[in-house]
Amino acid sequence: MHKISILLTILCLNFLIAQTGQKDIPGSQNHPMISKYKDSVIVGYAFQEYGELALPLGKAVLNNNATYLNSQKEEGKLTRLLYLIPPERSTLEVYKNYALELEKAGFEILFACAGDDECGTLFHQAIWSPQRALKNSRDLSTIFSMPSEQRLLVAKLARPEGDVFVSLYVASNDQSEPKWASKRVTALLEVLETTPMQEAMVNVNAETMSKEINTAGHIALYGIYFDVDKTDIKPQSKPVLDEIAKLLNSDSSLSLYIVGHTDNTGALSYNMNLSKKRAKSVVAFLVSNYKISSKRLEGFGVGPLAPVATNDTAEGKAKNRRVELIKK
Repeated sequence: MHKISILLTILCLNFLIAQTGQKDIPGSQNHPMISKYKDSVIVGYAFQEYGELALPLGKAVLNNNATYLNSQKEEGKLTRLLYLIPPERSTLEVYKNYALELEKAGFEILFACAGDDECGTLFHQAIWSPQRALKNSRDLSTIFSMPSEQRLLVAKLARPEGDVFVSLYVASNDQSEPKWASKRVTALLEVLETTPMQEAMVNVNAETMSKEINTAGHIALYGIYFDVDKTDIKPQSKPVLDEIAKLLNSDSSLSLYIVGHTDNTGALSYNMNLSKKRAKSVVAFLVSNYKISSKRLEGFGVGPLAPVATNDTAEGKAKNRRVELIKK
C-alpha cells in the first residue's frame, strides 16, 4: 500500500505539472544573455540561426482592416521565448525586472508602452500574429487574445560584433483558456543578434573579386549593409568597400556597374528606387573616400527582379538582398 501511495503521489504531481505548465517544454532553453524571471517556465520556444524580426516602435493602429505596427526589421540569430510567470505576479513587476537587467547590461531603450492608451487596443493582435507564432509549443492560440495590463519594451545593445535587439511583451491572460495560463501573466521575449548571413559570403577579398569578375563577369557581395528602408551605408561595410577599392586600384582599366538588389518585400516601384539609390550610395562612397574616378563606376538598381533564392524564407530574402559588381 505504501508503494502504491507513493506512485499515486508521483502521478498526481506529474499531472499537476502538465496542467499548470511548471516545466519547460522539451528542446527549449533560456537565452544566454538574458536571465528569465524567477520561477517562470518556458511554454513556447523557437530558434533560427538566421531569421527576421519586426521590432515594434509605435502604437498599433487599424489600417485597411489590418492591424499595423510602426516597426523596424532586423535580421540575424533569432531566439523567441514565451514564459508563464508565477501566480500573483503583475506585468509591472515582470517588466521592471527585465528593464533593470537590460539597463545594467548596457541596452538602450528604443520604445516602450503600457496599457491600451500607449500601446493601442489592437496591439496584441499585431504582436501575436501568425508570422510571429512559436514552434514546438503547447496550444497557445488564445494566449494574448484577451490581454490586460499589457506592456512592451524594445531595446538595443550596440556591439562591434553585431547589435543585439530585444523585444519584450508582457500581458495578463484574461481568457479562461488555456486553463494553465488563465489569469496568469505571460511574457514574450524575442532576442535578435545581428550577424552576417554567412561569413564565407561576406569575407571576399580583392583577389577573389577579380577572379570571379574575370570568369563570370560579376560577383555578388553581402558585406555592404544598410539600415532598413534607408540608403546610408553602415560602418561595418568598410572591410568590403576597402577590398572593392583595392580591386579598382590594382587594375586601372577596370570599370564596373554597381547594381543593387532587394527581396520582394514591399511595392516593386519602391524597391526599384531603393536599390538604385543604394547602388549610387556605394558609387558615391567609393569616389569620395577612395578617390576612384566616377567615370569608372555607374550605379543601377533592379529591385527584386533578379533573385538568386526563394523569397519565401528569411534566409532566401537575405541572399537576394545584395550588391553586385558587374564588369562593363
